[in-house]
Amino acid sequence: MMENVREIWPRDHGRFQLLSRLGRGGMAEVFLARMQQGPHAGAQVALKRVRPERLRDAEAHEQLLHEAELARCLRHPYIVGFVEYGELPDGGYLALELVEGPDLGRVLARCRRRRIELPIDISVLIVRQVLEALSHAHHAVSTTGRPLGVVHCDVSPHNVLLSRTGEVKLADFGVARSRAGAVQDIRRLGKQHYRSPELLAGDVSVAVDLWATAVLLYELLALESPFPSGPEEQVESSIRGGRVTPVRMRVPGVPDALALVLDRALAPVPSQRFGSAEQFARALAPLSDDRVATPLAVAAVVRGLMET
Repeated sequence: MMENVREIWPRDHGRFQLLSRLGRGGMAEVFLARMQQGPHAGAQVALKRVRPERLRDAEAHEQLLHEAELARCLRHPYIVGFVEYGELPDGGYLALELVEGPDLGRVLARCRRRRIELPIDISVLIVRQVLEALSHAHHAVSTTGRPLGVVHCDVSPHNVLLSRTGEVKLADFGVARSRAGAVQDIRRLGKQHYRSPELLAGDVSVAVDLWATAVLLYELLALESPFPSGPEEQVESSIRGGRVTPVRMRVPGVPDALALVLDRALAPVPSQRFGSAEQFARALAPLSDDRVATPLAVAAVVRGLMET
């Protein structure tokens, strides 16, 4: 959704023209832009730049460059596509595929306001495609063939985009790590309700993404988190203790087989969960009807929710 700002648009930056601001995060901001030079001249893109007040912040520039390097290596239909990276006198810019449509966070907010549950087949299809995107990232290699093992570290509804034609696109690899291992500051990784027990313990691995995707699936089915709202310490205690309200207590219509998959995906001990995105996706495959759950169906459901 375009942000309402008191600025004059468009702004000419030579290689590209800024048309409007799409959003702003802690370190960077994203614009709707038109490329004016180079092989992509005339194309509209989502253009990410470091925020003006952080132009002297080396960490912000390094994070954008890191995201660009990963984006070059992540070519997949369910991941927002890389267009180009370039340098300007005031820092770099990252041009990404423009996905015209809402993120899942907005869709879920509309569902809650209207008290409408998403069709189970649609919810399962979306999560299966997120898992396919994650599988690609987890097995990604660099342009020189070096294994990267990208862990997204921020799977959440706001980072899953839905295009007007029903395409699912995993977005924002800004805090992704290109290798597993220990991490000092977990507050920079993921959002409160999506941090796995391992991440809370300071360990990053593919399990971090699989856990967050399981929380996402639960939220799509129940329209609420499996963990209570409240102070951060309370939420973290619930996650560490594996205190998950069974999804069928909130949505009795969820099939037994799907509830069992979700129970396994949210088990407190990693060895009890799915070991890979592929394994998780295979468990979900028989639980949605591909004749019903199609991109056109996703597009129709989202359009019906967002336009009324």
